[in-house]
Amino acid sequence: MFRKWLCLSLLPLILSCAAARKETPVLGAEDQFSLAKNEYEKKKYSDAVTEFQKLIFNYPGAAFVDSAQYLMGMCYFNEKDYSSSVGEFKKVLSSFSESPLADDASFMIAYAHFMDSPRAELDQTNSLKAIQELKDFLDEYPDSRHAQEAQKLLFEARTKQAQKLYNNGRIYYKLKQYEAALIYLQDVLDQYSETRYASQASFLIAESYREQKKSDLAELEYRKFLEKYPDDKLAGKVKSRLGKLNKEIQAKK
Repeated sequence: MFRKWLCLSLLPLILSCAAARKETPVLGAEDQFSLAKNEYEKKKYSDAVTEFQKLIFNYPGAAFVDSAQYLMGMCYFNEKDYSSSVGEFKKVLSSFSESPLADDASFMIAYAHFMDSPRAELDQTNSLKAIQELKDFLDEYPDSRHAQEAQKLLFEARTKQAQKLYNNGRIYYKLKQYEAALIYLQDVLDQYSETRYASQASFLIAESYREQKKSDLAELEYRKFLEKYPDDKLAGKVKSRLGKLNKEIQAKK
């Protein structure tokens, strides 16, 4: 009897709550966008994503849906969830290719891959993706306000790739596996000659030939080094090596 009375007494409250939930109004497009953006500006990124999703779902044709989509990507980016941010920025490009935010989204895709790449010793898949995305961005939007930053990131990403190749070459050099070392070191020169690792790779190439008693090749590579990097900090050592080689060659004649 008591249970029946309790249920009956609580029924109006339950119905009232249900009615309140049912009658909760859906915000208009502008108000919903303002709410979502306000959460974003307060750095409540998880809440902002929820509100942006509501806007995109309820008002897919709204004039500022592209901004909502882009800011969703920024929410994930700011939370360092770079893979999710890339997905959201790609939606801007696929659904709103004519949006003024298209170049921003393209840049952020590359930037997210760049930020998601680890130090040179580890897997560089995302770094390689960043390089390709940055190249594509600069080809597509050469006059973008992000172009200068993109050039800087591209150089940093390429330097990281050069470092990885150089480190691999140096490891093989120390193990006296010179043929393997030469492959990696030559790749640095062929692919990343603008980076600071190019001169170091050039020096180790010459050193590898010297260690293998291939004096003619070593001399050639030392001379190449001095032609390309006359002011490098290794230039003094190269001149010393070259002097010794010349004496050895002359002694054999």
